[in-house]
Amino acid sequence: MAGVVSGRVAVQLLVAVVVAVVLTTFTLFTLDISPNFAPAAGGAKTPGADDVVVSLDRIMKSPVSIDQNDPRLIKRIRAQYLHPPSELPYNLASNNDDPSMGQSKEIRHILGQQKNGFFVECGALDGETRSNTLVFEKKFGWQGVLIEGDPKNFNLVLKKNRKAWAVSACLSTHPYPNTVMFKQDFNIGKISSLKTGHDHQGYAEVQCLPLYSILLALNRTTVDYFSLDVEGSELAVLRTIPWEKVDIKTLSVEFIHGVEGKDVLRKYMLSQGYRIYSEVTHPGWLANDFIFIKNDVTPSVSDKL
Repeated sequence: MAGVVSGRVAVQLLVAVVVAVVLTTFTLFTLDISPNFAPAAGGAKTPGADDVVVSLDRIMKSPVSIDQNDPRLIKRIRAQYLHPPSELPYNLASNNDDPSMGQSKEIRHILGQQKNGFFVECGALDGETRSNTLVFEKKFGWQGVLIEGDPKNFNLVLKKNRKAWAVSACLSTHPYPNTVMFKQDFNIGKISSLKTGHDHQGYAEVQCLPLYSILLALNRTTVDYFSLDVEGSELAVLRTIPWEKVDIKTLSVEFIHGVEGKDVLRKYMLSQGYRIYSEVTHPGWLANDFIFIKNDVTPSVSDKL
């Protein structure tokens, strides 16, 4: 009798092992995305029969660690999140080439009349209102990427016909992708602490992506100017960046909403090889930014702080 029981246990164990192997193989297979990347003219590629994305969907939404440079993640960003620069004429509400509240002027003091640079702007808002990067695109021929987490705002970004890549996502506060509930409130929208999976009035469930992953998807690791204004999540976003793998020359970073305070932000950036070039403020809290410059960058106009 004992032998029969032992035999049954052995069979059950064997079956369990086989099932585990099959499931593991299936999961690894489903994480692979087709290498045939060709974004549609309107932006994201529509998944076809060769795109198996179920398991990667789960990883994108869950707090599961996946390397920022994982090829599967980079392919997904290219296929579904990158909208190419518009080839249509600008559709701007104003003829003002520089609607920035002073940040872009400070960056020009550092970089001079540099042509053909590359920028990152997050949050991009509507792509025009108080944009820190529009002047570089229009007057100096820069390329770049506009990142906006609020889906309503992102639709406005696309309508402006900017000559930059656009990404409908928030920047992750972790070194991996995850989804969050995003408060939709035009220029003060932000990542919230509400749990996903439930309807909350005035909030949208939004995909967050690491900045480094987006840069890899664009084949860019050199950034001349990074504008970061995400209503309090700035320091957490900066902490996800593998600084030794990128070359970001200048940044404007809003400091007014950070829960850890501006001094912690300043010390962190100093520890990463940056110094404060100047500070930009504006009445009505329209600007409260540090301007950071990488230590090996020589500014056209001497440091102000």
